Amino acid sequence: MFICWVWVPSGLAQNSPQSDHCITRFDNGKIDWSTGKVTAIGKASPKGNKEGANESVPGSARADASRNIIDILKQIKINNTLSVGQYASQNDIILAGIEKTGRDAVITKQYYTSALDVEIEIETSIWGGFLQLVLPDDIRQIPKINAEKLVYTAKHGMGIIPYTGMIVDAQGLGLDPSLYPTIVSEQGNEIYSSLFISREFAVQYGVCTYACSMEGAIRGKRIGSHPLIFKALRKSNNENASVVISMADTKLIEKAAERHIFLKECRVIIVVDQ
Repeated sequence: MFICWVWVPSGLAQNSPQSDHCITRFDNGKIDWSTGKVTAIGKASPKGNKEGANESVPGSARADASRNIIDILKQIKINNTLSVGQYASQNDIILAGIEKTGRDAVITKQYYTSALDVEIEIETSIWGGFLQLVLPDDIRQIPKINAEKLVYTAKHGMGIIPYTGMIVDAQGLGLDPSLYPTIVSEQGNEIYSSLFISREFAVQYGVCTYACSMEGAIRGKRIGSHPLIFKALRKSNNENASVVISMADTKLIEKAAERHIFLKECRVIIVVDQ
């Protein structure tokens, strides 16, 4: 199946809600990694049908769209080496949940031609129930954090405005979006992983979102008005291909007591190649 990356330069589409979004396109649909939306198209024609069967064409197009969106969902990567389809293949409950996600997708567009052909577009989200199914079990609920105490420490202990999120610029690394990326230091210590992520927020909003430009990431409401911004050094050599940041950046984030708040809440954007 043909897959391509699509990026719309912000100068050409400043008013477009999809400007700077990272989109993976398939033959019959797409994944918007910036919004968590997955769309698929289904088609059907009355050609060859028995007389009087035209009324069944929209249903056939809807069924085709459902098959296509399920196929796209199965191709999504959980990490660098594991796809949703591979993960679900050994678990009938997860597989049934994925198929239900596809069947429950909402119709967003429906077209008819003069020949009574029908094309239907449907949409679902990878956030919510889908992520609850496929996120690794080691992402668990983190106990409530005393946010006021951490923010007070940040303000009065460091003398700065508390950080509200994190942007990691991974452009040039050839990093493919996945549902569960991890970030580590040069020494391999975990900076952003299941140790810091609360499942409640990961399921509801995704472990992170992706942008295809720094401008788009900075405009993102997800990371607030005062994010930490790091330039990734490379991908790690392990099979999950974690994003590696420098020791200087590692020390900076470790000094920010409020990181426990924004990392728990998944206030992270990763910038990937256009």
